[in-house]
Amino acid sequence: MSVKRVTKKVGPCICLLLAGVLVLSGCGATVVIPDNAATGETATAESAGSRLGYLVADDSQEEEVWPVLAMLQGTAETAVWLPFAARLDVENIDQNPELPNGCEITSAAIALNYLGFSIDKVTLAQEYLPTCEPYWEADPEVEFMGNPQDELAFYCLPGAIVTAVNAYLEDVGSDYVAQDISGAPVEDLYRWVANGTPVLIWATRAFTDPLYNTTFQLPDGSWPYSNSHCLVLTGYDIDTCYLADPMLEVESVDRETFADVYNERGQYALVITEAAAQD
Repeated sequence: MSVKRVTKKVGPCICLLLAGVLVLSGCGATVVIPDNAATGETATAESAGSRLGYLVADDSQEEEVWPVLAMLQGTAETAVWLPFAARLDVENIDQNPELPNGCEITSAAIALNYLGFSIDKVTLAQEYLPTCEPYWEADPEVEFMGNPQDELAFYCLPGAIVTAVNAYLEDVGSDYVAQDISGAPVEDLYRWVANGTPVLIWATRAFTDPLYNTTFQLPDGSWPYSNSHCLVLTGYDIDTCYLADPMLEVESVDRETFADVYNERGQYALVITEAAAQD
């Protein structure tokens, strides 16, 4: 994935260390310090669990101020610059009425159509999505639990969507591929969006508290979610995340709630990119 790198010198600014996050007064840009670039100077922020430094310098443009923190921490050559806001013009698709439990495959159709493919959600579900019935015998890591066209069905995780999307892309002769990026920290999702790639994320309906079905267990012994939901992250700014929601319930959510639910749900995420653009 390409990243924007800036070598322009900037003027002095004030740096504070608050709970492991370096902050400079004002507002400007965000610096992501890669995990493999940690030095003695970055150890405090890393040990606090933060990979973000927030930069602000008076009388400077956004692209001018971001290297300051990186230089202070000795990582100017490897820091990744992110804008404070990014928004993709993604057209939403309603999963209903055809796919009452098809949020994951509909989200895939949303992302594919944004990337210029012409595929409808039902075709993608019927011809490419691996399914298993009865749903209580399914492994959501590899197949959909039931049939997304049925009212009584459950969900799948990124593995099943990767299988479906890559089968479709192979059929149309595309060099795009679906990539499971589960486990990515939330700021990495913003990085994908800032580079023009919408991200499928697993959360809960309307970002509510998780609910579970206790009538059967998954292969790993856990209870299945009864309000699992897949949406497409299409943008963010300093306060808000923007989404294409196949259930048409939410268009945006505050960043703290987004991060909390994404992390609690297991950090499941997926992107569709050209093979050469994979991270």
